Amino acid sequence: MDVTFVSDGADVTRHTQDDDLIVGIKSARIWGTLGWHDIRQRYRRSVIGPFWFTLSTAIMVVVLGALYSTLLHQEISDYLPYLAVGLVMWGYLAAVANEGCMAFISAAYLIKQIRLPLTIHVCRIAWRNFVILLHSLPVVVVLLVAFGRWPKPEFLLVPLGLALLLLHGVWVGVTLGVLCARFRDIPPIVTNLIQVVFFFTPVMWSPEILKNRAWVAEYNPLYHLIETVRAPLTGRPIHWESWAWSVGLLIVGFAFAQFLLRRFRNRVPYWL
Repeated sequence: MDVTFVSDGADVTRHTQDDDLIVGIKSARIWGTLGWHDIRQRYRRSVIGPFWFTLSTAIMVVVLGALYSTLLHQEISDYLPYLAVGLVMWGYLAAVANEGCMAFISAAYLIKQIRLPLTIHVCRIAWRNFVILLHSLPVVVVLLVAFGRWPKPEFLLVPLGLALLLLHGVWVGVTLGVLCARFRDIPPIVTNLIQVVFFFTPVMWSPEILKNRAWVAEYNPLYHLIETVRAPLTGRPIHWESWAWSVGLLIVGFAFAQFLLRRFRNRVPYWL
């Protein structure tokens, strides 16, 4: 019996290496359902379910915030929301990169049996971790309200920043997924690289404390990705350079992901 996967009236099994990226992203019904299924399975029979993400984020922020606000001589009312957003955004970026390395390897049984756009498997990972991100954001809202930090008009930029972050997860996952399917030494390299880059990214510290060495943050694209959400959410000054970095990197990233799919999409099943 033939099985046809249909999304929004289109047969997603009919695609080529040229439109894999577009068809995969458009198949929101498929990767959205699969991503949510992953979360439900992870917390099956749990009382509070995905809200464990919220609780774990709250504990991490309170513990680290109390410690590092003292070490860095930061006002805790400013530092806690800053740290909370940074940890939540970094958690998403790190998870997408690490899981993106295994996107096609872990889905090998599906890729070898069903001709779906490879991008669907990446969107599944990006969406799953984006839902986790959304479950952690209430911690930031509670902290802002607790310290009397009410939303400013810039808050309207937050959904746009989150949308950009979700899209960044797609091209990162496609790129790493293809490369790691071919070269199995890349996943541990990425894991260790992420741990190192964390300390060079303003997640727990702000660029202002570096003074004349603030260029360490200004030339760090991950800082700008985080700042597109953190600045409007916490009321920090909006630096349009961060938005330029985010959009520019998104264009370059998707162009490179499209190049990889055009060249190697049909080879991936043989590499798995």
